Formats: sequence, C-alpha cells, structure tokens
Amino acid sequence: MKRALAGVSAGFGMLALGVWLCAGPARAVPPSSEAGAEIAARWCAGCHVVSPSGAGADAAISFVVIAHNRDAEGLKTFLAKPHAKPMRGFELSGREIDDIIAYIGTLDQTAER
Repeated sequence: MKRALAGVSAGFGMLALGVWLCAGPARAVPPSSEAGAEIAARWCAGCHVVSPSGAGADAAISFVVIAHNRDAEGLKTFLAKPHAKPMRGFELSGREIDDIIAYIGTLDQTAER
C-alpha cells in the first residue's frame, strides 16, 4: 500500500510540475490580419469599403485609403476611442484593434501610390 501511495504521490508531483511550468506568462499571440478582415466585414463595412474588391459601403473613407495614409500608432490611438457619430459607443478591445491594424497593413500593399 505504501508503494502504491508513493507512486500516486510521485505522479501528482509530476503533474503539479507540469502545470507550474505551463502556467508561466502567456505567450503573446501576434495580431491576425485574417481576424481583422472578419471584424472589418462584420463591424466596419456598414460605412467603409473594407477590401480592395470594393466590399462595404462608401459612407466613410475606405480602408485602402486609410492604409495608404495612416501609420499603425495613429490608427491604434484613433480606434481606441469612439470617433464619429455613427460609432459612438462602438468600442473595440485591444486585440480587435491590433487585428484590424494588421488587416489594414495588408491593404497598404495594394494601395495605389
């Protein structure tokens, strides 16, 4: 019985060590342009053309123009605050902002220079 308890105890010790090692700081997940495209299609396309193919509405500046004329830090600051009447109360998480900025960054490659 003592031998069995020692084995179980050792197993729990190894399990605890594994949990402790895995519980370190979370690794940062890089922003996802794919997730940003989905967010843009869901939340932004009602006012903005959000893709080079012309998907979205043209009530506000297109994402391709934004990509050509804005830097990532300026976008981050801008998107962190509600910024227009139709967008009052519209708040994005930090992760969503990073994803949208990553998506807009891909559009800069297609922007006419």
